[in-house]
Amino acid sequence: MTDPTFQPPESKPLPPLPEEKPVTPLSGHSFSEVFEGLLKSPQSLIAAIAKNPNSSPFLGKLLLLASLGFLVFGVTLGSFSYHEQLWAAPLKTLIGIAFSSLICLPSLYIFTALTGTSLALKDLLQGMAAALALIGALLLGFTPVLWVFSQSTNSEAFFGFLVLLAWVIALLFGTGFLLKMLVQTGSTDKSPLRVWIGIFLLVTLQMSTSLRPLIGRSDSLFTTEKRFFLEHWGQSFNRSSGERIPVEDVSP
Repeated sequence: MTDPTFQPPESKPLPPLPEEKPVTPLSGHSFSEVFEGLLKSPQSLIAAIAKNPNSSPFLGKLLLLASLGFLVFGVTLGSFSYHEQLWAAPLKTLIGIAFSSLICLPSLYIFTALTGTSLALKDLLQGMAAALALIGALLLGFTPVLWVFSQSTNSEAFFGFLVLLAWVIALLFGTGFLLKMLVQTGSTDKSPLRVWIGIFLLVTLQMSTSLRPLIGRSDSLFTTEKRFFLEHWGQSFNRSSGERIPVEDVSP
């Protein structure tokens, strides 16, 4: 039987949800302000990109930031062997990332369209440039550490592993800028863009093999031999370990 004197405890009202603060677009377009916004307040940079009807205020500065980062990163790779690699490695790094971005741009538009986003091609161009600039900035942060190992070890396999690790970390964090753009436009489906990030990573890894050598020296500046990047890594590791490789399988 129910106790007639029983009274249910009073329910307390739930605390109000915190109100989302409106994102203030980046106020200035100077080189330093764009760099600071890219690192510290990407939401403000995204809002500024969406607010501007044209891409001129940011696109050029972002591409310049990206180019500087990749060139310094390439010089660090070249410092492992010196000689012609001091100019060849940064040149190949810049060519490789530029070509990878161009051939992956159409698929970026398609995969972002699958998320239902309202981002236009103009916005994606600036978003791609911002992602590259962020990758370049992160690689700049890794260069002192990589330089120390480039001067203290002769192992191409070990130094190549460090470079690969730095590249994967920088690319995953840098392309996260594109994911932030999706969220800020109200899109909740990120899976297509994550698939594209995986494709972009694979393309850059294959491009590094096609433009080899980036680490170490060779008789030729470029190679015309086709090779999958995993196969190239395996043979490079075997050479570094001192294992004998047939002459016909040895390539720069």
